Amino acid sequence: MGVDVRARLGSPRVEPGWTLVGIRVAYWVGTALALLWLPLRQGIAPFHAYEARTDLLFNTFAQWDAQWFVHIADHGYDSKQATSFFPLYPLVVHGVSLVVRSTVVAGVLVSLVAAGVAAVLIVEIARPLLGPGGARDMVLFVALYPLAFVFTAVQSDALFLALSAGAFLAALRGRGWLAGILGALSVATRLVGLALLPALLLLLWPRRGRDLVRPAPLLLLPAALGGYMLYLHEHVGDALAFQHAQQVFWLRRTPSLGPLGGLWESIQSGRRGAAELILHLPRGQGAPAGYVAREQVATWNALHLLVLLAAIALTWVAWKRLGAAFGVYSVATLALVLLSPPAYFPLASFPRYLLADFPVFLALAALLRDHPRARQIVLFTFAAIGAVAAVGYSRKVWIG
Repeated sequence: MGVDVRARLGSPRVEPGWTLVGIRVAYWVGTALALLWLPLRQGIAPFHAYEARTDLLFNTFAQWDAQWFVHIADHGYDSKQATSFFPLYPLVVHGVSLVVRSTVVAGVLVSLVAAGVAAVLIVEIARPLLGPGGARDMVLFVALYPLAFVFTAVQSDALFLALSAGAFLAALRGRGWLAGILGALSVATRLVGLALLPALLLLLWPRRGRDLVRPAPLLLLPAALGGYMLYLHEHVGDALAFQHAQQVFWLRRTPSLGPLGGLWESIQSGRRGAAELILHLPRGQGAPAGYVAREQVATWNALHLLVLLAAIALTWVAWKRLGAAFGVYSVATLALVLLSPPAYFPLASFPRYLLADFPVFLALAALLRDHPRARQIVLFTFAAIGAVAAVGYSRKVWIG
């Protein structure tokens, strides 16, 4: 039995999982060492693992949303602001914490295991489309993506990626019930899981009379959202508390033109940000006080617009080269993200949300498969920016 388990763990089928996990653990440990080299003096995460060294390691990325997830896993939804964070991930973390006796440790372990599973699943999706080499490249692009430090943080991104990729793969193989269940779990993890619905419907659309009921399990996706809304109605007296929390606490609102309005605001904010940096950036790095918030927000808006434009271009590539279902999922993901932009920073968190849009990474691997020099440039760029981003985030600098 032991030999069989070791053989399975070392099989080529799970190798992508070990590749991604190995890369992210290396970044994780390196970032923890950076916190020893230049220690934090404020904003230190308050959570505990087991002793001094594990406190350092597991709190490395315990910033921003991670603190909300730990709180929800420990105390449940004790405020309306917390309802912005959907329940499946903190529920799983709570269950694992009963075994490992630390919520922050449980959260990181759930993310890391889910990231490894996600790597295996996206390779299963990619291999028939891109071949073994293209599938390996896709794993590297995801593993080295500058925001992939969330795979070793108490964040729901890895679990969502694993569930959404699993639902998509099940639909590709015609397994409607499995696609519906995994899709519903995706929605229970993040609202953007609803982006799966049109793509899964396209993949499971009946082609013969006897297949008419094949898409029926996809009703589980809106049912999962309905279940959370029912819980919120009973628990806090507001079925739409998650939406109202986004509006009140994170200043998100829906433009009159919906995602098109969000796109227009993103373009305008990015354009103004670029103009600010080109025309009005103060000399001497703004000495003696440094750059003010205006320059910082201008940089965010300009750079995030570039990421959005790249994502739109890759979405088109995914549609043309990989098939309509991949394009539809990517379009729906972008549309949901653009549906509720904050006024001051329309693309807040957009690069992190992009991690869930695996057709974009498939398209990138497809584009660069026959261009080895460009492939190397992208990988090295991702790796270098990712190191800076990881260290910055660990020091409570807003990244992505």
